[in-house]
Amino acid sequence: MTASLISRVASGSTDRAALAAGATALGALVMSAGADDGIVLCPFRRCTGGYCPGCGATRGAHRLLRGDLAGSWAHHPWIVLAAVQLVLVGSAAALMKPATRLDRLRRGAVPLLVANCVLLVGIWIIRLAGDSIPGGRLF
Repeated sequence: MTASLISRVASGSTDRAALAAGATALGALVMSAGADDGIVLCPFRRCTGGYCPGCGATRGAHRLLRGDLAGSWAHHPWIVLAAVQLVLVGSAAALMKPATRLDRLRRGAVPLLVANCVLLVGIWIIRLAGDSIPGGRLF
């Protein structure tokens, strides 16, 4: 019994360490990226010349991590909304009992993913229609 408990705790701490390392690496990458357009890495834009639903997300994350909420919202509103979701889900997960946490998070993951996809495409259409994406025009 004690060995399995130690094993579960050890694997959980390894998972948390890997998650923390990945988040740190992602944060460092976003923070080191410039705020200008620079090199276009988006495969959608490179292939079509058009703007994808995530256009401006990296620049928005860069601004958000630097504390510029308005700048982040201007680059891509979904980044701000996703950050709020991460804080809410993380807080809720911290308050859940460890025995039920994973199961409850798995049940909520698919609806949250679908809602975010719909939200992301909806924001993209609104931005294209409103001409808030430079050079993009839907109608």
